[in-house]
Amino acid sequence: MKKILVLFETSGAVSIPFREAGFEVTTIDILPHRVDNEHHIQYDIRNLNDLNLDYSQYSFLIAFPPCTYFSKAGLHYLQSQPGRKELQLRDLEMVKKLWNLPIKKKCFENPAGSALNKLWQRHNCRIDYCEFADFKKLTDLWLDGLPPLIPVQCNYKKYGKFISKMRYGDYRRCITPIEVGYAMVNQWGSIIGGENGT
Repeated sequence: MKKILVLFETSGAVSIPFREAGFEVTTIDILPHRVDNEHHIQYDIRNLNDLNLDYSQYSFLIAFPPCTYFSKAGLHYLQSQPGRKELQLRDLEMVKKLWNLPIKKKCFENPAGSALNKLWQRHNCRIDYCEFADFKKLTDLWLDGLPPLIPVQCNYKKYGKFISKMRYGDYRRCITPIEVGYAMVNQWGSIIGGENGT
């Protein structure tokens, strides 16, 4: 059974689909998991080295780094809020450190237009949630060892109208829809390995 490490995820949007497909999934976040605490480590990922995990045992790393200091919606605060730039650089170093973990296949996620594109490296896949689920939100993916995620549906007229009623700050915009997790399993499961890919 292949092992997967999921960072900054408490909703089960990715961990549930992969676990259902036969993968052994470990999630880590500073908050408790809202669905499955049995396979969850509640810990500050910025201090991940202190956990002494054997990263070589994992086949896939997926991370949803907090976008607080990277999202274009909040970049203007860098000039008006003292200390915010330092926090952005702190989280940038964390992202770089996580990307360099000895795990062959990786997927990092952040909202489209994230400052990570300029401060770190450009994304190599952009998806729209309405290509998988029932609302519209552009999202950037940084992939290593994996092909781009292919849309499974396209209904911009219907879902674009739905998302337009959401205000910034609506919690639904902050949670990856579970349909994206199922698409990852269907498209990447055989590449990563597991009961559905062996």
